[in-house]
Amino acid sequence: MRWATVALVATAVMTGCPAACTEERPRPFQLTGEVGSGGPEFAVALYQTVGVRMVPGNRLTWANNGAVFDVMVEEIGRARTSVNLVMFIWRPGRASDRLVEAMTERARAGVACRVLVDPFGSNGFEREVKPRLEAAGCRAHLFRPLPADETLARNHRKLLVVDGRVGVTGGLAIQDEWLGNGLREDAWRDTNARVTGPVVEQMQQAFAENWQETTGEMLPASDFPTLARAMPGLDGAGEGWAAFVGSTANPEVTRAERLTQLMVRAARERLWIAQSYFTPNGVLSALLQERARAGVDVRVLAPGDLNDQEVITVAQRASYSALREAGVRLWEYQPSMMHAKTMLVDDRLVLVGSINYDPLSFNVLEEGSLVMEDAEAAKRMEAFFLEDLSHAREVGVREVPRAGASGSGQ
Repeated sequence: MRWATVALVATAVMTGCPAACTEERPRPFQLTGEVGSGGPEFAVALYQTVGVRMVPGNRLTWANNGAVFDVMVEEIGRARTSVNLVMFIWRPGRASDRLVEAMTERARAGVACRVLVDPFGSNGFEREVKPRLEAAGCRAHLFRPLPADETLARNHRKLLVVDGRVGVTGGLAIQDEWLGNGLREDAWRDTNARVTGPVVEQMQQAFAENWQETTGEMLPASDFPTLARAMPGLDGAGEGWAAFVGSTANPEVTRAERLTQLMVRAARERLWIAQSYFTPNGVLSALLQERARAGVDVRVLAPGDLNDQEVITVAQRASYSALREAGVRLWEYQPSMMHAKTMLVDDRLVLVGSINYDPLSFNVLEEGSLVMEDAEAAKRMEAFFLEDLSHAREVGVREVPRAGASGSGQ
């Protein structure tokens, strides 16, 4: 992980923007005005901001830390037509072996298995993993093979789509640090989600555009089954409205930055953020301060001393003073690297995916995050966010908060 991201992160943080976007914008992008935190008002705001529609009839279940591999293996084992996976980091090891074995079995049964990994993040994949997948009939490719003209324009998406009916996304990587429970130094803390329903078509489209760039091919129509709105008895159906927002490099403003600002601006009561590389730009920092001063319960959970990128720790902590002065509360996770990229807005709106609060995500990386309005999903995120705070140190507070000591209304 360290070798894969240190050049990207160091360049982004030290320069404020990667080489591909060093020209200063004449006017930084900044959303203004009021945005609802749910319902038609938020759906319309999302559509006009990133061009993606919220669709109903989705169900989300959380798959945090090493549990995500259990979910992925189970879903791959159920595949009947296709397994499509794009990943920034896939490195040899125990986690890799589990995925290779599952995909190998389905490929030999006639399921189309397509794998796309970023070479910047996947040391050892081409030498040790790709031959095993291809021997079983899987198709595996590197996204923008190195050397490349746009070295920093990498694919940071983390996305699995099975049969076009179920998707998995989050902050995960196929690497052994993602095994375990997030409570040991060698077991990183991350948040991921499994989702079913019509939003999976949008996740499949995100994979398809990267597959097209790499191979020139379109996916077959069978990879886009009709996913009807929720109906009684429909397997996996739910009431949740959801959208998957893909982002790609843009010299002006990316969907990643637009979406992040929209989610922050939508908060009316609370905004709980977990961010692995928390280095907000000036506009985003000002927006977080504005929300806090407006009475919103703004909390940020970031890595502590076990951050895998020391340069990020320095930049992260440099942002604290202005945020704390405005009323933003900040915690640093203690047991291991905290790698999640999530937001909880008020009581119904959640975000999970690959987008970081950093110049790379906001300028040049291929990214993707799931937005969902669902009370149960929000309730579950509230619970594990509070659990994480019990393993974190609040900035400016000597005593580590006890479990359950920082809940809503306390």
